[in-house]
Amino acid sequence: MDTCNNITMDTCNNLNFTEIIYASYKCMNVDNTSNVCEVHYEDAKDFCESTYTSCDWISSLNQSQLFIEPFKVLNFSFLTKKCILWVITLISSLGIGINLLTLTAIPYVRWRYKTEFSILQSPPVLLVLHLSFCNLLYCSFGLPHFFQSINLGYFPYGRNVCFWIALLRNLVAQSSIATQGFIAFCVYNKKMFENGGTKYVISFIWIFSFIAIVGDIFGSTGEYKWTGSAYGCDAVYEDSKNFGILASVFGSFLLMSCSYFLISINLAERKKLMTKSMGMENVNLSKHISTFVFITLVFGTSVTPAACLAWGLTDLRAGQNVTLIVSCLYWNSFAVGVLLYVLSNQRIKDAYVRFFSDIHTICKTVLQCQSKM
Repeated sequence: MDTCNNITMDTCNNLNFTEIIYASYKCMNVDNTSNVCEVHYEDAKDFCESTYTSCDWISSLNQSQLFIEPFKVLNFSFLTKKCILWVITLISSLGIGINLLTLTAIPYVRWRYKTEFSILQSPPVLLVLHLSFCNLLYCSFGLPHFFQSINLGYFPYGRNVCFWIALLRNLVAQSSIATQGFIAFCVYNKKMFENGGTKYVISFIWIFSFIAIVGDIFGSTGEYKWTGSAYGCDAVYEDSKNFGILASVFGSFLLMSCSYFLISINLAERKKLMTKSMGMENVNLSKHISTFVFITLVFGTSVTPAACLAWGLTDLRAGQNVTLIVSCLYWNSFAVGVLLYVLSNQRIKDAYVRFFSDIHTICKTVLQCQSKM
């Protein structure tokens, strides 16, 4: 009798949490816009009792820390899930390729043909490189996290890792957003960024971005944890909002709009002077102005809707499909956003052509050498 009482079961080390979550969740309708699905500890416990009868599952379930509080579940249809995974894969691949190319081609031509491509030494181009660097970071570890979250339906690495992923991704995102505002301001007032001023501006961008999210880091406005949304680990807001992030987003949009508006006015004034002094009446400024308007509109239609509808920063609510579309537009800005600045300048496009020409020459030379050996 005593021997039987001393028998203990082995610990279950391979609990299928995806199965536990999707077999135990319950949904309820909120605000007539979307279903909120949650798994409570007792429901997960009931499932494990009926499924894992041959081993001790309690310690593994508790160590996962998934159900310390009601666990929010991603509730996508099969088709929606597959579509969003394909979209994230495409955006991430494009983003990594485009930004790696930018961070390789422009510095190469900037170093190799310094006098011929003097524009690449200018402060706005350095800020474009910084933008590309931020976007590359976001596409490298931000978007894959979204893919994993949607694919698995939960985050398997614990609350601490979830916290740091959310912090770093939001810091990079805010740095990218602020950089776009400062690119516009730099084009308007280049003198402020000359004589090494760009490096101080980049330092300020990172400090400003940290300040924007500091309330979420220390839990005074929100808390970085699993959200149960397509964003995976992100800030969750209850009674308060992080107005620092809203100020960062709309402040960058305002800085961009005002800077490009003032540049357009300066160009119009310059056209008048050229017409008056030199009789040049066919100066076409519409291309430059339309570029500024296009960049501003792209920022406005990709970042600001996501801030209002998908980040939980406002009381505005939208259906699941609308939120996903808004989020995809926002994520896409990290993939192709740098192209707005690269393709709008002919000399920068020429730098890309020169880079590919040199790569072709190098490859051709290497192949010729190998054929002679």
